[in-house]
Amino acid sequence: MLCVLLTWINFQFAQANPGGEDFLINWSATRSFITQGQSPYAIETSQNIMAEFKVWESSSTGSLPKFSLPLYGMLVYSPFALIADFVMARALWMTFLELCLIAIVLLSMQLTYWKINPILLTALFLFGLFGFHGIMPLLDGNIIIPVTLLVLGILITIHNKQDEAAGLLIAFTTILPVPVGLFLVFVLVWVIGTHRSKIIAWFSATFILLIGFSFAILPSWVIQFLTNIIGSYREIDPGSPGGVLISRWGAVGERFAIGLSIVIVLILIYEWWQAIAGGQKRFIWTALLTLALGTWSGIKTSPLNYVLLYPALIMGLELLFERWKIKANGFILVILALLFIGNWSIFLLTMSTDFQTGVSSFLFLPLPITTILLLYWSKWWVKKSNSVELKSTLINLK
Repeated sequence: MLCVLLTWINFQFAQANPGGEDFLINWSATRSFITQGQSPYAIETSQNIMAEFKVWESSSTGSLPKFSLPLYGMLVYSPFALIADFVMARALWMTFLELCLIAIVLLSMQLTYWKINPILLTALFLFGLFGFHGIMPLLDGNIIIPVTLLVLGILITIHNKQDEAAGLLIAFTTILPVPVGLFLVFVLVWVIGTHRSKIIAWFSATFILLIGFSFAILPSWVIQFLTNIIGSYREIDPGSPGGVLISRWGAVGERFAIGLSIVIVLILIYEWWQAIAGGQKRFIWTALLTLALGTWSGIKTSPLNYVLLYPALIMGLELLFERWKIKANGFILVILALLFIGNWSIFLLTMSTDFQTGVSSFLFLPLPITTILLLYWSKWWVKKSNSVELKSTLINLK
């Protein structure tokens, strides 16, 4: 009943408000392949998508929109691509994303065993569902939301020693390689370092099947995919704090950007090495820290992808609560309020008449900095509690 109500509301919204650009690109490309047998990476497909933008009065960057997922990424969009009406398909996709956002908040709390009071629970849901980093990817129809849910699934299944499921989820998370690339590298390094061979076996088998399936239906897909993803990556500007430094200060900014990337890489190497010898909580802490530091590593991404940091933020807040108990309630509410108001204020004060181009480079700052500071401030507690709860207790998903 809830899904039907959400879908009806979303349909009314989609009819009255153009948008869903990310979904439109992937839906249209997948539909072209299913109905016409046309490569989703072809220039003709991009031209058709541009025509769709004009029909639905959606904004675009001016360059041809590109399908930039691996070919097996179409598996996610295929059920929606069977629907000819874009508005209905977008409404159903928005319902799916809204359910994913709810699940992200709930599973993030269960991941850390946070026994939260109703006031903080309400605040977290308001922040998660209506904050800038929840609403904007939802309106854009961005696949980063279900990918964030896959990331949480990886952490939970690894912790619960459900190695087969973990391997499957790691393989499917590769549908969005750039934003989660460092995270996946860390997980695989940790899995190898801790001799979880079953995860490697299931990941390898699933990934080979996905690649093989893709070659079977479009033999030339790899070259086409690499061409599109490299082209899309180059169009992201500035894409990272380092990119902002370069655009503002030129050669001097470039040296600072390289230095920042080197520092981040060295920190990650050290933390990854420490995590292999640590317990379960240290693994989860390091995985989430990798997501947060990855936004400043020099790898280009958009603040619209920062919903990936929700689990890291929630863990940082939970660790704060572990240390201060009831005294932390007010501080947590202040942090959430400042992030909520701050991010929306930056967006509203800097956006242009084109809704999408209003994503300011200042949005690279609030959520990543807050998350990194919370995680590092609580690092001592993570070390101390390495043998408590998370090392031996299964996460209850009931």
